[in-house]
Amino acid sequence: MNILILANELRYTCGVTNHLLQLTRGLSAAKDVKLWLICGGGNGIDRFKDIDVEIIIDKRFFHGERNISSYTSAIIILTKFIYRNKIDVVHSHSHYTANIARQASHLTGACTVQTNHGLLEKHGLLKHFNAKYYIAINDHINDFIIQNKIAAKSNISFIRCGIPVPDKIPVKDVSRLKVIAASRFTYDKGLDIFIKSINKIDPDIRSKADFIIAGEGELKKELMSLNKETGANISFPGSVKNMYKLLSRTHILVYPSRSKSEGFPAIITEAGANGLLVLSSDIDCVNDVIKNNIDGVIFKQNDSIDLAKKLSAVIKNYDKFKPMTEKFYNKVKDWYSVDKMITKHMELYRKCLKV
Repeated sequence: MNILILANELRYTCGVTNHLLQLTRGLSAAKDVKLWLICGGGNGIDRFKDIDVEIIIDKRFFHGERNISSYTSAIIILTKFIYRNKIDVVHSHSHYTANIARQASHLTGACTVQTNHGLLEKHGLLKHFNAKYYIAINDHINDFIIQNKIAAKSNISFIRCGIPVPDKIPVKDVSRLKVIAASRFTYDKGLDIFIKSINKIDPDIRSKADFIIAGEGELKKELMSLNKETGANISFPGSVKNMYKLLSRTHILVYPSRSKSEGFPAIITEAGANGLLVLSSDIDCVNDVIKNNIDGVIFKQNDSIDLAKKLSAVIKNYDKFKPMTEKFYNKVKDWYSVDKMITKHMELYRKCLKV
């Protein structure tokens, strides 16, 4: 079975890249799979160096530099690639590459699959959904595809993004708590809300914890300036190459997203796998997974006051909230199993071959 994966770019701070890392590692271990990956570039390509997947970098597949010429050229290049390598399935992980793949499939007959990692708000010339089969990674995406009749239910697979989960929750020193937010530095991720909330926490409570923002992005200067202005005293370690190592020493994850369209954030499941207590804004995708005050804490979106109140309570009474970490760890271990994810992908690919 010859599988080609298409992606926008491969990065260090990127949930889609984290997913592709686990997906390609699992698929490449299958005896009957040969694997390729075409992407538009990115700083995380070396993360795949120990995986048996051939990676091709071509800027014509990068959404950020798209134009009519590059789009048309990408279709031609992909068509030739499919013929030359006898590709059976083209699996896209962005709407841009899905459109390229769909056009190439009309010429080659290759089966197309699109994983939807989020719901796009802005409408352009290209379809947001354009494949024969679809993979939804979270309940709200699955519901959207069904309710909008984008595809027949038989052509939709609900497959969560599997992640590695330690056999046991890492043992941590709780004499001083570490609170982390980790994401791309974009407006939708709401990191400014996290910074403002820390400024609202009573100094005596705040003194019991260290605060971290990990990641990269275009708002770095603005976020660091806000940190200085508010006196939040947050450390910025930059792009973290080994997130599990950092999470294994951290106690609390804050996910302050204000997005109305994203899929389920990988950092939340990674935090759960490493025994962190998760505080998340009430975005749609999170409400499908975390049950408030049972296996995590939910605060109001775009509300630094509500976040400050709940983060203060968690820091002040961490022992009271700590049992939630084990509940969420067990949920992540079950729902986000890499083996389950790979098995379901293989079932879908075999279905493609029978069409």
